[in-house]
Amino acid sequence: MATSLVAADTPAPDAESLIKAVVANQKQLEDSRKNYIFHRRDDVQETDDDGKVKKTEVNEYEVFFVGAWEIDRLLVKDGKPLNDSEKKKQDEQVAKEEKKARERIRKEEAGEEPDKDAITLSKFLAADRFYNLRRETIRGREVYAFDFAPRADFKPHNLSEKVLESLGGTIWIDEDARQAVRLEAHLLDGFKVGAGLASVKKGGNIIFEQEKVNGEIWMPSYGEVHLGYRILFSRKGANVVLHYSDYRKFKVESKITGYTEMDSGAKP
Repeated sequence: MATSLVAADTPAPDAESLIKAVVANQKQLEDSRKNYIFHRRDDVQETDDDGKVKKTEVNEYEVFFVGAWEIDRLLVKDGKPLNDSEKKKQDEQVAKEEKKARERIRKEEAGEEPDKDAITLSKFLAADRFYNLRRETIRGREVYAFDFAPRADFKPHNLSEKVLESLGGTIWIDEDARQAVRLEAHLLDGFKVGAGLASVKKGGNIIFEQEKVNGEIWMPSYGEVHLGYRILFSRKGANVVLHYSDYRKFKVESKITGYTEMDSGAKP
């Protein structure tokens, strides 16, 4: 990635304005994304407290969006296709997730918080400070990059705010499209979950990327999650690599289980 500081005489938005521009594009993005379905493969490693791999699993999903919310249908668990009973359970689970997503959309449209544990723009802006704005190039596209870190005076009230209080990193935003191209986040501190029976350790990191698909739509393209955690007295870790592929259009025929593919040749 080529890097250059934003010149003093070059007009450039501030970091908060860039984030708001990405969110302002979200509705148009959602309108396009609802016509797409795609594939995700998760390569999952479970490690012990020393970092040694104890278990490896490959799961595959069919993925689509309802509004801003990603809905996953499990197709392959630990390398094996689901049987009929498991498929039925997935249909039921996906229907529940779709219903939950539509309720979140209703709350957003009514000006309510969609989910207290969802990470939203307002929470992100309240929890973090943004600095070191610069121009870079990723995969031949001009992008703005800036760093973020938690504000010293921020007080979290729920799980999503605890996560934001613990994160620092870098965001890259496409200069023309005003879409997030890459996010790298690091856990600067650990945090507890629930009543303290579980916790996430300091030092984990997350990578998330998007790219323009089929010349018309920005979609998730790659991800990594590396975390250490404790549940009761057991200390473990997880390394997850997310591979996205096979983007294709579809026409919804029923709420969730019925769709017709329109273009199975849409590729990144």
